[in-house]
Amino acid sequence: MSNQQNEVPVRVRPLLQRLKSSLSLLPRPLPDHLTVIQFVLIDRATMAQVHASFLDDPTETDVITFPYGEILICPAVAREQAPGYGLEVDNEVLLYALHGLLHLVGYEDETAAEAKQMARAQMRLLKKVLEVKIR
Repeated sequence: MSNQQNEVPVRVRPLLQRLKSSLSLLPRPLPDHLTVIQFVLIDRATMAQVHASFLDDPTETDVITFPYGEILICPAVAREQAPGYGLEVDNEVLLYALHGLLHLVGYEDETAAEAKQMARAQMRLLKKVLEVKIR
């Protein structure tokens, strides 16, 4: 876990603990080639730049997942979106990280049907992860 932004305070330690607990709750196994998963919290400008470079879209986005195990998350977007989903910012950031993990296990969201399936899977996973007690 690397926090490379200072736009939004994020409690990194509890986030990382929840993400570790999520690995055993994933609906599908992670690919064998993934020995390390890197979560990187980045600012709006960096997210827009990466989004433009890799997905040909110059707008900022919430999360970008690379198949080699890097998941970029923008907490500033999470802060903006969280109220609409009734989540605290930290849980919205967690949701984005779980979304990235679901991509790594094979979920896609290119079509409306895929996006709907992924949305259901990530909300089920979020609920399970939030039930796990962290120390």
